[in-house]
Amino acid sequence: MLIAGRIGNMSRVKCQLTVLTEEEIELIHNKTLRILENVGLRVPNEKCLELCEKAGAVVDRQASIIRIPSKVMEQLLYAIRSTYAPEANTEVPPKITGSISTQVFVVDYKTKSRRYGLLDDVMKGIALVEHLNNIPFCNAVTIPSDVHHAITDVVSYQKIYQYSTKPGGTYILSAESARYIIEMSKVLGKSVGYLLETVSPLQFRKESLEMALVFVEQGQPLGIAPMVMGGATGPVTLAGTVTLMNAEVLGSMFMVYALSGQVPGFYGHGTHSMDLRTMLCSFGSPNQALLGIASAQMAKFYGINGGSNSGLTDALLPDFQAGFEKALSAVMSCMAGTVSVGAQGIVGADQGFSFEQLVIDNEWIDAYNYVVDGFDVNEDTIAADLIERIGIGGNFVGEDHTVQYMRKSYWFSKLFNRNSWDGFIREGSKALLDKTHEFVEDVTAGYRERLPVIDSSKFEEIEYIAERAKKELCE
Repeated sequence: MLIAGRIGNMSRVKCQLTVLTEEEIELIHNKTLRILENVGLRVPNEKCLELCEKAGAVVDRQASIIRIPSKVMEQLLYAIRSTYAPEANTEVPPKITGSISTQVFVVDYKTKSRRYGLLDDVMKGIALVEHLNNIPFCNAVTIPSDVHHAITDVVSYQKIYQYSTKPGGTYILSAESARYIIEMSKVLGKSVGYLLETVSPLQFRKESLEMALVFVEQGQPLGIAPMVMGGATGPVTLAGTVTLMNAEVLGSMFMVYALSGQVPGFYGHGTHSMDLRTMLCSFGSPNQALLGIASAQMAKFYGINGGSNSGLTDALLPDFQAGFEKALSAVMSCMAGTVSVGAQGIVGADQGFSFEQLVIDNEWIDAYNYVVDGFDVNEDTIAADLIERIGIGGNFVGEDHTVQYMRKSYWFSKLFNRNSWDGFIREGSKALLDKTHEFVEDVTAGYRERLPVIDSSKFEEIEYIAERAKKELCE
């Protein structure tokens, strides 16, 4: 249920959407504690095992497994609630932004084809994101296949640091490349985090743990994002998927605390269901909306903000399916209380990146934010005096009141059609995709000649670090 609430002079939407009862949340929580205590997590790294043991885990070194006693987990949860509960606000949905998840392929909607990404695409993405107000982070849009595989992450960070006014990065691939990336970030006085992900069910990769330790040693933050897939790496039932998801989120929080000493405060994950006909991970099924609502409720239970991989689609074209699936899961999840959605600009379930799709996503996020921003209710905006003066059968178009408030009282889209049929024909019968493609080409014109956004000394220092990485890692 969605109801309007009041905050000061602003009437705002409030979050009251649920799918779990209080008893069901408690049941999932208790079963989660049992799983972590009896089954545990595989942690194939001796240093990490040692740190987990110091943090209270029971360690089986022969099997490289940690088991977290319920009492230890509850103590960490108490610290999490004490630290973050005063800051968490899940009653009023915040404005959301989009992010970019680096893809292997780039999709060309004009030719309906896809290809491996290039460094040129990374540079074009940097130029495009400068013009998208709801995409605050300029992550690399693709893995550049024309760059040596050992340094694609280093080179992507290099270009983003040199040419983007917005912060950003890409998935970091090795402990060796991580050191160069951190070195570059320090040149600019930036921090660079690492996403410590589980491999469901209930295990970490050796390489991921090695990278996490590098970041901890360098004083850089760790994030978490378990990605359970119901029917494949998790139970097919939604209740089972949510329970395993919860176990991996809490287990990941414990791992971050054990490695860094920092109390984590965000309920983040990328949980999905598998389509049992195609055996593919589904980004757009109705399950995604239900998982988003459950995520919000579990995050509230632990007194922290949370996110979900909502606002995504399985559609391979920006059609009705794409719009419906994105809207359904994003609205359901965020109106339940999550504060973030999944990465945008993706074609289907990680089938590639589309410049046009990213622009469309930036537009729908703007519309969503207009709704959650609510509207002013006061003597002037109610306009009772004006209504009485205009009276029966009048018209408000030419009134000063309309001129004063028209930009605040209506969302003007740059892309979505608001025209009549005749107006549509006069303007060339351009479909959304055509208009979006024109926008992309217009704002990215000359991107290959884009000037650096940092001073020459820092530019050269980052260039030098990238050259060292190329010589040392590519061999």
